[in-house]
Amino acid sequence: MTRTYEEKIQILTLRDQGKNKCEIERITGIPRSTIRDCISQYMDLAALEEDVKAQAIKAFPALKSVKDSRQAGIQQAYSYLLGIYLGDGCISKMGRTYSLRVSCDSRYPNIIEAIREAIQKILPHNVVDAMKLKYNCVVVGCYSNEWPELFPQHGEGMKYLRKIQLEQWQQEIVDQYPLEFFKGLYHSDGIRSQNIVKGKDYRRYSFTNMSEDIRQMFVHACELLGLHWTTKTSKRDIMISRREDVAYLDSLIGPKS
Repeated sequence: MTRTYEEKIQILTLRDQGKNKCEIERITGIPRSTIRDCISQYMDLAALEEDVKAQAIKAFPALKSVKDSRQAGIQQAYSYLLGIYLGDGCISKMGRTYSLRVSCDSRYPNIIEAIREAIQKILPHNVVDAMKLKYNCVVVGCYSNEWPELFPQHGEGMKYLRKIQLEQWQQEIVDQYPLEFFKGLYHSDGIRSQNIVKGKDYRRYSFTNMSEDIRQMFVHACELLGLHWTTKTSKRDIMISRREDVAYLDSLIGPKS
């Protein structure tokens, strides 16, 4: 069984504290054979972190090489994950590394899988977990020292309380793959709903976020895609209601699932 990065951290942290294999097994409940293999492979926590960093950094240069068509799949995955991160993602410092966590509604298993696949494509050597919590919540998570560099918008406090601005290399990726970015934002903070007007049922897509900066990024993606958008009085809700635009999005994205 493949152990998660968090379990490896547990093993090697206790090893660094002078615990033997029996003590580590008793404390963590992890099989002694797994503990032995982990210690044999890495010896200490620093070696694990260096190995993960070396594996992750192989993927990172591809994100900045927007003109390299061979990296299109990685860039598309990143554009989608960037939208997801801006909506529902959170990066936290965990010991000597960082954790990206995305909170998802368990009613949408296809979105959960899409997020997991996007992370795995960007960091193919890292373990990506999907943990079911209470209240129909699933958290997709992955540990990496690269997260602050991959998402420089990371910072203390809620996103809507601070300035959120894309780096030039991020903007180039979004401009090249606006549909993936739109999809990530929609999958996090958007809905596809029915709008009854004079007894007639009209479908529409809408996006709600408290951050003006993130809303403007969504608007920019709409304009790149040629989508007509409107806002309500509060301006926190951005709607796409024109029939041809809804049909276009239905053909490429569709309802959440």
